Amino acid sequence: MKWHFIFSGLILLACGSFLDNSRGVLLPVLTGRFGLSYTQGSLFFIAGNIGAVAATFLLLPLTQKFSERKLVIAVCLMGGLGLLLGEWVSNVNRLMVFGGFLGVVLSSYGALSNLLVIQGTDHKQRSKMMCGLHMIYGLTSICAPLICQWLLSRGLSWAGCLLSVAGLLGAVALYVFCKIPEEAHAEEGAPPSMKLNATQGWVVLIFCLYITGEVLNSMWFVTYLVNAKSMSIGLSSRYLSAFFVCMAFTRALCFISLKESQENRLLYFCLIASMGFMVLGHCGFLWAFSLSGVLGPFFPLFLGRVSRVFHRQSKALTLWILGMGYVTLGIFHLTVGKLAMKLGIETAYRLPALLILLSVICYGVYLRKERVYLGGLH
Repeated sequence: MKWHFIFSGLILLACGSFLDNSRGVLLPVLTGRFGLSYTQGSLFFIAGNIGAVAATFLLLPLTQKFSERKLVIAVCLMGGLGLLLGEWVSNVNRLMVFGGFLGVVLSSYGALSNLLVIQGTDHKQRSKMMCGLHMIYGLTSICAPLICQWLLSRGLSWAGCLLSVAGLLGAVALYVFCKIPEEAHAEEGAPPSMKLNATQGWVVLIFCLYITGEVLNSMWFVTYLVNAKSMSIGLSSRYLSAFFVCMAFTRALCFISLKESQENRLLYFCLIASMGFMVLGHCGFLWAFSLSGVLGPFFPLFLGRVSRVFHRQSKALTLWILGMGYVTLGIFHLTVGKLAMKLGIETAYRLPALLILLSVICYGVYLRKERVYLGGLH
């Protein structure tokens, strides 16, 4: 175990999570500050999504040429200095550019934190440590809105709230520079290809279905409860907080007690149990939507698994997963919006459960493909 890599990945993801989950709190501030409609305000997030896709696919060739050490130092310094520019955002156009910049750094921090933990762990402990990494994201997603709201109440500007994390980014860059040695980046033999084979493409499909189902479930949760079930924003927000607590708690359980022999059953359990709770929610048991956060461990567990199976291409595969996840999520956000306009939010909000069902089916197919793939290596 290379603990310097693991610690750097944990702190880097915490920084990214703070910036990511602060944006929701800052949106009303931005709409008031720049006189934006809600539709115009959503462009701030769309710009971030575009930046995230561009950055993730740019990292594909960069990871072939540079070590994680150099890339982490570069993106930390870029993020810390770039956040200073928030104070000079004075119109909508500059706000959209700044939103795109946030998408670039957020996706970079997420991708590199996963790569750091993958590189810092051995095969037996990888899934457990990946759960620990994403547990940190879950905890930060709970704390970030509270911290951001407190900073605003102390008179800090919206840009100042985001800039508060710049010092920690600088500390991460300094720690990586001092503690992580510059290792030979290329492995023996030909460098791993950035292209994916059919089995790896199936992995990307499963992750896209899962990521989209999970994010749509949480991001449209409050809107569904308010508009379809006439619940107050305050109470529906507490239901959403319970969803994130469930995600963080289940990841923490896996981090503490996961055994390798349990991994496959847990992957199935996360998806099937989550889908079951979503169905219960649609049957009128609204508290069950919060418990659908039990799907939380699937992402780190499955990412740890495929990084072992496709060890040589783990970096490229991780970046393909994240990049295509952003693309698919953007498409399905638009799909949910159009379905909600035509058929109502009650019907549109069934889409997350359908996507999780499809991920269960595709995961079962993948297991057969994985056995064939591993059998062909012997």
